[in-house]
Formats: sequence, structure tokens, C-alpha cells
Amino acid sequence: MLLTNGKPTLATQQNLTIPLIGMTDVPSFNPTDEQNPSTKILINMLYSGLVRTDENFQVMPDQASWTISADQEQYVFHLKPQLMFGDGTPVTAQNYVDSWTYAARPANQSPLVTSLMYAIVGARDVHEGRTQTLAGARAIDDHTLQVTLDRPTSYFLAALTDPIFAPINQKYRNSYSHEREAIAAAQKGLGTGPFVVKDVTGAVKMTLVPNLHYYGRKLTIQQVNAYFVNDPRVAYIANRAGRYDLDWDLAQQDQLPAVKLAGFMRTEQLQTDTLFFDTSKAPFTSLSVRQAFAQSLDKQNFAHAIMQDSVAPAETLFPPSMPGYQQQQPMFAASKARQLLKAVYPDTSKFSTVTFTYPNSQVSLQMAQSLQGMWQKSLGIQVNLRPLEDDAYQQALADHDVQFGFVSWSAQVADPYFFAEKFLANSGQNVSQWHNADYDHLVAQAETTTDKSRLSLYHEAEQKLLSNAIIIPLDHRQLAALIPNWVRGVSLNSDGLYFGSWSDVAILNHKE
Repeated sequence: MLLTNGKPTLATQQNLTIPLIGMTDVPSFNPTDEQNPSTKILINMLYSGLVRTDENFQVMPDQASWTISADQEQYVFHLKPQLMFGDGTPVTAQNYVDSWTYAARPANQSPLVTSLMYAIVGARDVHEGRTQTLAGARAIDDHTLQVTLDRPTSYFLAALTDPIFAPINQKYRNSYSHEREAIAAAQKGLGTGPFVVKDVTGAVKMTLVPNLHYYGRKLTIQQVNAYFVNDPRVAYIANRAGRYDLDWDLAQQDQLPAVKLAGFMRTEQLQTDTLFFDTSKAPFTSLSVRQAFAQSLDKQNFAHAIMQDSVAPAETLFPPSMPGYQQQQPMFAASKARQLLKAVYPDTSKFSTVTFTYPNSQVSLQMAQSLQGMWQKSLGIQVNLRPLEDDAYQQALADHDVQFGFVSWSAQVADPYFFAEKFLANSGQNVSQWHNADYDHLVAQAETTTDKSRLSLYHEAEQKLLSNAIIIPLDHRQLAALIPNWVRGVSLNSDGLYFGSWSDVAILNHKE
């Protein structure tokens, strides 16, 4: 990196070139669609909203400040003055009401409405087609938005960071279903984000330039060249050849050599791979048997030797980047595991037949055989393996036809509720068929509490889940990137590339 008077200076050309991993062509520009890490980068360049998060998922004001009623059921947002869409159209509180109503409508088929919007009064009614009016969102005046919830919802502000809550330029709302019209609208200004689309080369790349009506500080970056790269290994090779300014979402095979390169960084994703038991069926009705399995796995060795450090060993349901996470000591204790099993089955040769069922798209044969070997070594038993294709595995889960299985839990929002609610008695995702009134009460109590007390309650709920050995947390997948020090304002967090404020992103002088 070149310095002037000991300080880095800006490069003359401020064009940032990045790969969008896992993409093959132009994505939907509709912010109500479910996003993957790459489409989220694009959507967050074109759209913005009431709030945003910092690198550690703490909610910050963006387009608005807010107040919350004493009963935590009413939020009043005060919009910044002179907000505009990319085409110069003013943004008002009514735009938010209209955009959220559009997102909730059944014709829009957004998969996120149920989990993120149902707390708003009337959202379920709109989503189920009983009304076209979102009763819980009201424009008091052009700059004041009042939102009423049907219950205290501590994660509501965090949920608002999702693009589904971004204001949509109503002029172009009908363009989303037609690619050419959507591209033309994205060039004019679909949202209030820092960029608009300049041009698109189908199946190759998208070029974005600063939104001249952006309410934030003036951008230094003058152009972003975003290439569609389906295979992360192809992106890695291209980056090593100097085609991109950075690379991210490195494949497991590439993380090992990349560790030695300048700009390498890695962090746990907002995700946890777990093994689970069907607690309604023998032998996993026995707590001792479940605990034996939980203590039989050397997760450190699994992460290092089998996964080549592309994952971090997990001892908790909540990933390390999640608010409320508290580190736990490793469970692995092979001698204790065998003692627990022998307490129930003194003659382990008479142990019930156990089959580990898993989706072969997420668990390789090498991974499954490694786990199988640890169960054999620690417990002295043979566990059968049953790999299934994704659709067949999902059907087996729905039919409760998985005695011992694998699930990867993740969340759209960095809040412990979205992990904890999967084990509530009334959850459709309660694959363990575990029903515990105390657990349900702790989660319910947490949702009427704020700040540290709330996170303490979630920690207590998590401990109940783990002490009952309902699941075995296996690993947290790691996201890796190569971001050179001459790319300023870009980092990596568990959600993907983190740009923070695009106003701070710049390319520094780095070539002679």
C-alpha cells in the first residue's frame, strides 16, 4: 500500500470489483424475496430502511429514530427529512405502509412474512387474504410512522433490518415479475440505497453506480462491478489471478492454502449444525443414552482433521456471533459416555439398532463415516448410516421418520428467538418431538423482557435444551474471505461481506 506523509492515499480509480458467489444470472430485485448472502449484498446496495446493524449486529438508526411505548407494543419512527428514492421521488411514511402491505400480500408469496411480519397487527390478515389493509402500520404524517404490534416483540427492531421492510418506489412495484422491466426500474431507482444499476450483462455481471439522491454521505466508490460466479473455487482462482479486488465464501478446499495469504479472515457464520434425536422413540427416550451420544464425539478432531478447520466445534445452539451467546466447555468425554450407556445397557451388544439419517447435500460420506467411527470407538456400538436426497430427507423429517438425524439451523435475524423457537412445543420445526413446559415458559418470558435479562433467560432455556441432550451441537460453519488492506471499509461478519456504511468504502493506492 502506498503512503504519503505516512498516510494511505486514495487510488485514482474508485472501481470495486467483487464476485457474487453462488449466482449464475440476474437475481430478483424484489426485496421481499428470501435472500442468500450474495443477493443480500445487491439488495442492500439498492435498498435501505429505517434501521441497520453494525458489524456485531447491534441495531442502529438509518432513515429514522424511534420511541417505544411502555408496553413495548407501539413503535413511532421519525423519518429523516428529504429522503428520496433513486429517481428523486420523495419518501414518506405512507411509502412504508404501502411497501409493507405489498410485502405481506399473499400474491407476493414472500416466505419471510410469517417469521418477520406477523407480530404487526393485521399482518396475518393481509397475508391470509382477509384484508388489504395493514392495520398495524399508519402514517401519522409524511415523516412519522406508527407501528402497533399484537404482542411485545423484542426482536422487532432487529427484524426491521431485513430488506422485506425496505420502502419500495411504488412507481415500479409491478416491474418485479418481468426481468427487463425490473432492470430498467433498478436503473431509475427502486429503492433508497446507496447505488442504482448502471447496466447488466446477462449471466456475467452487474454494474452499479452511486445513487445521486442518496441521503447518506457522498460515496467515494464510483462503480461496483459485481460478477456472477456460481462456483467459489472458480472465484478463488480468478481472485488469485488479480481479477477481483477481494474474494469471499471460500470453499473448504481453498481455506487451507488461503490461511497463509495476506488479507485472509475467517469467522463463524450465524448457523449451527446439529444432530438431533427423536425423543419420543426408544432408545432416545432415555436421557442417559442421549447424554452418552452427546459426550461421545471429539468435535475438535472432527473440525480439524475432517473439515480442515472450515468449521468451528460447537457446544451451543446459539452461534458465537449471536447476542446471548455464552461459551461452554467441550462435552467430549469418551469414558463417561460409555459409562452412561452401560448404565442403561450393561451388555451393549443388546443395544437397540440406531440409524443416523442425513441429507447427503450437507453431510458427506466422509463426515458421516467419521461420526460413525467415533460412536464405535467411544460407545462400542455400530450406528447404521442412511443418506437421503434433500427432498426425501425433508419428507422423512415431516413424517417423523428420522430416529437420529442432522439439521442445520440458521436465522434471517441475529436474535436468539429464531433459534430457540424451533424447540417450542407448538413449533412445526420441532423435529425432536420434545415438549417441555419450563422451556416454553422461559422463551415466552424472554420475549416480554429486555436487555441483559432477556439474554439470560435465553441462556437458561438453551441450558435446559442441552442438559436434556435434545440435540448435539456439532459445528458452526466458518466463512472465509481474502480482503486486502487496500480495500477500506469492507470486512467480514457471520452474515457475509460487511460494508457498513458505503460512504466509508474506498480503494487505497497500492500499486507502484
